Amino acid sequence: MRLLQTGLVLAVFSALVAGCSDSDNDDPGVELQDNILVFTDKRFSRRLVQDIVDQHEANPDVPLQDDILGPAVSLVKLSGKTNHFGIDIQLQPPEYIDYHATVPGTRVWIAEYPETRDLDLQTDDTGWWTMYVLKDRDLDLEFSFIFEKEDWITTKTNVNLIDDNDNTDFAIQFIDPYYYQYGMLPFVEKMMRSNGYPNFFFSNAMVVTVGKSWGSMHDDRLPHGDPGALVSLSPETPDAIGPIYFNKSVIPDLNQQDVSVDGGVTWLNMPVNGTYRVTAHKEGVVYPTVTFKITDADVEAGVELFIASPPDSLEGDNDSPPGEY
Repeated sequence: MRLLQTGLVLAVFSALVAGCSDSDNDDPGVELQDNILVFTDKRFSRRLVQDIVDQHEANPDVPLQDDILGPAVSLVKLSGKTNHFGIDIQLQPPEYIDYHATVPGTRVWIAEYPETRDLDLQTDDTGWWTMYVLKDRDLDLEFSFIFEKEDWITTKTNVNLIDDNDNTDFAIQFIDPYYYQYGMLPFVEKMMRSNGYPNFFFSNAMVVTVGKSWGSMHDDRLPHGDPGALVSLSPETPDAIGPIYFNKSVIPDLNQQDVSVDGGVTWLNMPVNGTYRVTAHKEGVVYPTVTFKITDADVEAGVELFIASPPDSLEGDNDSPPGEY
């Protein structure tokens, strides 16, 4: 659903920033807080929606009481954190950045609905963000989140299906800009130029993690990769370079022939204006499929990294302990 298509885009965006018109909703004098996003043309009480959110935020242990809105709409809570990811190469010797480190002040918006960028929703002091989505009940939405911050690498997630259930464990591996610019980027370009791509210049990367059933950026068990798995990309894309598997040191390695205990896999320089599906394969293990959309709009927004982070990446049903097959 493209925000109920073009005719409703302006109406919905008006609801996001200034509330819906009197003809669309009850309580025209009530403004919804900025992170309550309206994706329905059904009639609803804005006062009631705001009251439900207020009551939940006053007591987060109490679920959103959206049943009182009636059977036509649902109100769901989405939240997640930005993980400060990478290696601090300014230290001697370099050290992995604290697994629990986050990135406050990061703007979060929805690629499928670019008007949401103007809301300037940001991660809080703990690096977490929250949205409340009012939507048609039983009608799923597709959200690809974009994360941007001055001097950082603008990053887009895979497509996430938003149904009528809360989803409060989103995460993104937001790569340290110094490590990216002066560590990873020159390393990758040198690696590719030395291995059959003499004119290689980096334009983008698409990254997944093939992990255990419990694999998550919210779970301290490490490493969370499912070693020995292989990945596949659909449609096959000759112009892309990959898959390139990360080794156990979290470094892309052309000599790594399958998923390591790290779990990372990347494709480089993905063609723009394509939809790509990635899954993994290993005897006895079932994996989901993740979908990425790479568009001209992403290029215009400065997106260079397309990342599916655990727990919304390729976590299969293998529940073996960290590092085990």
